Amino acid sequence: MERVKDAVVRLFRGDVSERTRRALRVAAVVLLILMLLILAVSRFRGTPLSGARDGWNNFFSSVGTGEGYPYKVNSSSVEKVDVLNGDIYILYKNRTVTLDGSAKEIRSFEHAYAKPAVYISPDRALVYDRGGHKYRVENRTELLHEGKTGEGEDIITACLGRKGNIALATLSGSATSRLTVWNSTYKDKQFVWNCADYTITSVALSENGRYVAVSVLGVKDGTTYSKIYVFDFEYSDPVSETEYPGTAILAVDFSENDTVVGVGDDKLVFLKNLKKNTEMSYGTSSLSAFTFSPNGHTYLVLAEYGSSNHQLLQGYSSSGRKSFEEPYDTYIKSVYASDTRVSVLTGEYADIYGLGGTRHRAREVGPAAIQAFTNGRTSFSYEMGVIQKTHRMKHQPKHPEKDKEKDKS
Repeated sequence: MERVKDAVVRLFRGDVSERTRRALRVAAVVLLILMLLILAVSRFRGTPLSGARDGWNNFFSSVGTGEGYPYKVNSSSVEKVDVLNGDIYILYKNRTVTLDGSAKEIRSFEHAYAKPAVYISPDRALVYDRGGHKYRVENRTELLHEGKTGEGEDIITACLGRKGNIALATLSGSATSRLTVWNSTYKDKQFVWNCADYTITSVALSENGRYVAVSVLGVKDGTTYSKIYVFDFEYSDPVSETEYPGTAILAVDFSENDTVVGVGDDKLVFLKNLKKNTEMSYGTSSLSAFTFSPNGHTYLVLAEYGSSNHQLLQGYSSSGRKSFEEPYDTYIKSVYASDTRVSVLTGEYADIYGLGGTRHRAREVGPAAIQAFTNGRTSFSYEMGVIQKTHRMKHQPKHPEKDKEKDKS
């Protein structure tokens, strides 16, 4: 495929012989026939045609190259930098952009959202107006759907499932908040829950498309508390309802189809088999940052005794087992997890780990770095005004020795 793409580029430049031109014409006919066969098979097997179209568009959009990294950005307009289906994805205040491996802009879609936010799944992005009522679904090359909430309800938060369904949490006139789940065609409602007493803070959809988890926040006798509800779309009553007094659940996710993880301000919780509750307190530490990997792992950054200069990186497997813990004597700015790597950004360098805690060589970053992340095996940093590839440091930074007595306890 790479050879064909190179030949097409040379064709556009006029740097090919007549023999090569004839060969490319034959190749174009063959590709057209193959694409028609792919579309036919997709329809026969029930595969979404948008996926087939995306693959076709990807080939043509990737013809030609960009100027390479570093890639300049207007940081005052950047809301988020992430990875979408092998490309770097940028959410600006007024548009979204995807970049390929050569820093070429594959496409750019404008929006007019006042407070844009995005939820990324492996091959799609749900962009929505937090506090507004509009949203849209897009992939790396196409705008797939645009919609708005019923009755002009303002969006609190939203998520996108691997099956393509979407969940919208909104402020409702008939209830405190409302959860609406739409199927992958965005035409039919899979599930609606009117939450009369609480405000929804986070939602997550299971990989198999059967369940939704919802965290809510309430106040009783002057004390904050949270609940996590888990619903099966076939039933109106929840599969489970678990309360956490004195805890604010900040985000929920499905680490497995039957396991929900919730990150709270003072504890990490797992609901195994959708209902069996396990809690892990942060003790004397406070939560600084967290992230979920696409394949169900959870990573926390805890500040020991609230100190930003003594922090712990903790990793948890999809089953809820702590997989590793690494101490830091420097401030951790951010943590990012892909499906194979964990990127930890400090003020001086970026550490790269395997999901299970294997530490790879640290990467050089600038003092103005905002985020470190990986796309495949390539490491990047988003710094003020630029996105660039990072390079291994010649000398590996040393971490403090682990407290052996603490480990024994």
